[in-house]
Amino acid sequence: MQSTDQILLRIFKLLSCLLITKVIVGVVLNYRDYLPPDFESDFLVGRESHFYGIYQWAFYAHVSSGPCSLLLGMVLVSDGFRRRFSGWHRRLGKLQTVNVVLFVTPSGLWMSLYADSGIAAGAGFAVLGIATAFSAVLGWQLAVRRQFNSHRRWMWRCFVLLCSAVVLRLIGGLTSAAGIESAWVYPLSAWLSWLMPLLACELIIRKSDARLKSVRPENAQ
Repeated sequence: MQSTDQILLRIFKLLSCLLITKVIVGVVLNYRDYLPPDFESDFLVGRESHFYGIYQWAFYAHVSSGPCSLLLGMVLVSDGFRRRFSGWHRRLGKLQTVNVVLFVTPSGLWMSLYADSGIAAGAGFAVLGIATAFSAVLGWQLAVRRQFNSHRRWMWRCFVLLCSAVVLRLIGGLTSAAGIESAWVYPLSAWLSWLMPLLACELIIRKSDARLKSVRPENAQ
C-alpha cells in the first residue's frame, strides 16, 4: 500500500507533466506568430531591429528544440519507461544530449545577448544555458561509464534546468495576476526560474541519498 508521501509525489509528478505539456502546446500554437514573424505578438515585440540575421536562426532553433527537449525529458526521467524500454531510453538519451548541446544551448546563448531588461536577465539565461549543457554532457559521460546512479542525478538536474522555461512563464503569470510591474521583475525571474527548481532538486537528491545510506546498513546485517 502506498504511503501518503508516495501518493503526494505521484500527484505532484502528474500536475508537473500537465503543466509542462500545456507550455509545450502553447509554444507550438504560437508558431503561427513566428512564421512569418509577427512583431506585434508578445515575444517578438521590439525585436524587429535585430531579428533578421543570426538572431532569427537562433530563435527558430530555440523555439523548435526547446519543446522537443521538454518532451524528451519527461520520457527519459520516467523510471517505468527506462525499465521497460532500456534500448529506447539510451537512444532518446543520446538524442536529448545532442539536442541540448547543439541546438538548445547555443541558440539560447545567442538570444541571451538580446534579452529583455538587458545584461542582468541575459546573464541569467546565459548561465542557465551553460549549466544545462554541462549537466547533459556529464550525465551522458556517466552513463557511458555505467555510473547510473550519478547519471540519473545529473540528468534530473538537466531536466529541471530545461523546465526553467515553464517556471519562467509561471512566475510571469503570477506577477501579472498580482499586478506587480517593475523593471527588476524580469531580470529576477530570469535567475529564479532555474535557481529555485535546481535548489529544490538538490534538496531532494540529498534527502534521497541520506535515506539510502540509512537503509543500507540494515540491509547489510
